[in-house]
Amino acid sequence: MTRRALSPKALSPREARLVAILVTLALIALVWIAIVSPILGSFTQRAQQRTELVARLAANDRTIAAIPSLRRAAQAHDAALTQSAIAAPDTAAATGMLRDRLQAALVEAGGAFRGAEDLPPLAGRVTCRLRARLSPDQLTRFLASVQNARPALVITALTVGAEDALVTGSTSNLDVQLEASVPFVPARRG
Repeated sequence: MTRRALSPKALSPREARLVAILVTLALIALVWIAIVSPILGSFTQRAQQRTELVARLAANDRTIAAIPSLRRAAQAHDAALTQSAIAAPDTAAATGMLRDRLQAALVEAGGAFRGAEDLPPLAGRVTCRLRARLSPDQLTRFLASVQNARPALVITALTVGAEDALVTGSTSNLDVQLEASVPFVPARRG
């Protein structure tokens, strides 16, 4: 082979123009791929993010606007809940509240408190047993007071004894043992 065969042959002006156009198109494509396309892509991505943020902002505005009505609804719910259940941090506190309520009603009716016992809670209810000494009229007042208070409770057992009646011949003092239960809900914090 000769030296001339290995050297590139000179391009004609038409071929040189075609090569120049191809090189220019390659540079334009390279600039498009390397610079312009990522910039346009970031604009599109930011526009999509703005759209999502506008939608989220509108949803947050609706939520914020609903806060007063949600707060009123929560307060109404809490008020209704306190009418139907004892709200306390735990079952021990709820049982104590029930025991205190029964004891206060007993004292208000004029009865003599003999003792109280907390019973195990069952299925969302707290229960306690109260022992007292009352006259028949005091027992009537006590039961009326307990019945009319809120939250409403259930008297699961009532035992009335008149052991002194055998000795004195009258039922002036009754030995009463009462078991009562009331629904319990854990108190909301804050």
